[in-house]
Amino acid sequence: MIKRQRNTKVTVSNAIKLMIAGGLSISAAKTLQAAEPAPVTPPPTYTRAPMAAYNFAMDDALLGNSYEKPVWNLHDALHLPDWLTVGLENRTRYESLSDTFKPSQKSPAIKAGGGDQQIALQSNLWIQAKFGKFRIATEFMDARALQSDAGTNTTPNPPNNTMVDTADFTQAYASWADQNVLYSGYGVEIKAGRQTMDLGSRRLVARPIYRNTVNNFTGLRIRVLDYDRWQFNAFGTMPVIRYPNYLTTPAGGDPNLIAPNANLLVNGNQQWDKEDTQTFFSGGILEGYNVIKNINSEVFLYNLNEGDSTNNPTRNRQYFTPGLRFYIRPNKGDFDFVAEGMGQFGTVQYNTSVNNQQQNHQAWSEHVEAGYSFNLPMNPRFLLEYDWASGSKSSKYSKGATDGRFDPLYGASDLDFGSSSIYSAFQRSNINSPGERFTFAPRSDVTVSLQNRTVWLASSGDCWGGPSCSSAVSPGLIGNTKGTSGSYVGDQIGASSRYNYNSSFNIEAGWFHLFKGQFAKTGISTVSSTSNANAPGVSTPGGDTNYFYVTSQLRF
Repeated sequence: MIKRQRNTKVTVSNAIKLMIAGGLSISAAKTLQAAEPAPVTPPPTYTRAPMAAYNFAMDDALLGNSYEKPVWNLHDALHLPDWLTVGLENRTRYESLSDTFKPSQKSPAIKAGGGDQQIALQSNLWIQAKFGKFRIATEFMDARALQSDAGTNTTPNPPNNTMVDTADFTQAYASWADQNVLYSGYGVEIKAGRQTMDLGSRRLVARPIYRNTVNNFTGLRIRVLDYDRWQFNAFGTMPVIRYPNYLTTPAGGDPNLIAPNANLLVNGNQQWDKEDTQTFFSGGILEGYNVIKNINSEVFLYNLNEGDSTNNPTRNRQYFTPGLRFYIRPNKGDFDFVAEGMGQFGTVQYNTSVNNQQQNHQAWSEHVEAGYSFNLPMNPRFLLEYDWASGSKSSKYSKGATDGRFDPLYGASDLDFGSSSIYSAFQRSNINSPGERFTFAPRSDVTVSLQNRTVWLASSGDCWGGPSCSSAVSPGLIGNTKGTSGSYVGDQIGASSRYNYNSSFNIEAGWFHLFKGQFAKTGISTVSSTSNANAPGVSTPGGDTNYFYVTSQLRF
């Protein structure tokens, strides 16, 4: 019994020791565990908004906020409720152009060459109210061009409504959105009213970023999103006409100017924009994500049915524009690519003359690029790109001929071809152009872009200057009467850099230089060839073109 007691004592003693040791070990383990740092959740990454009014895109109804919120913002400063959003933005840009490639529009004393400058101001107020799944929003923009040279009213860049749209409503709509309709996993948004659109690659339907004014439409848009798999957009709209615009006999305009309404635009004359009730623009685009591994795809079809309206004569474009795009998004240490093809079929008039006969229209365009993002400091990326858009066999009207000049509809040209505004050297029309681009970020708040393009005309018999280059409103250049102009337009080099002080204040500067080729040096104005068939025309001067700009962007 004593032995049992002894054994019991030993057992109890050992048990107590084990409990104490176990307690200490558990305590130590807890102490060690507490000493380990907790896992850190990385902060969300946001895209920097472009150098343009972009408060409207800060809060996507289906995807949430993917852009940096301005650090100085009215919502926080005014202690506004969560259901109300107010944003104020201003962009100020100084531009200078020398030795232009554009001829004057004035007739009969057609003059070429010269330069231009302007201060482009874009001021924007955005207001949105959210009531559950419903939203009411309006965007009020004032776009002006100040300090324009006399050259702007005589040669070569008369102000137009891509530069000026004084005090008007860019957007005014009501929408309904549900991120998970009937618990199906699909997000749906329906938007009705005046609105802007960015669809697909933005080469055919876009809210321009560099341009001082924007494209907007009034109508209905439906968006269905399967988040990581696909997205579908369908729309039926009337384009909005920006006033004042070019008129033959405008009220208050000066018929002695190249553009009769140029003085109204320069002096800030306000006229309310109106829907073009005689024109209907509709279509749909289906985007598939990671269709084959990390390859994304798009298929789209757009229809433009254009008619004349008061103070807005048109070329009565009746187009179907189908297209297809495949692409891989850029990623560090990987190759990426884009391949996009577009067709265009229908009818169109040669110019805006009422008695002008409709021509058949068949045109094509493509964009291809291949890039590589290096896994190195400063995030360098290099890409090769190629753009082609068809032109007509001849810029002159010929009964029964087929028009082959591709029309980029409402797309953004600065995406591929450099600055627009008073420069606007190239558009997706009658162009054959390979190029290279190199981008890097020497600091986290600085980005740099370098680019080069060699440009030929896709058709040397057609004009250079965009889809309306044969019109008196926006004339271009055609080959000289000797037939020695060829198709080589020149080489364009460009450099730009952006500094992001913070998410509310950004600065950007850029420079483009066009080494003029044979066509740019010897081509003659389409005004002379259309207004007077016997006029010899005037070629542009041999001096190369220089364009410089500096921009500041404030967001609140």
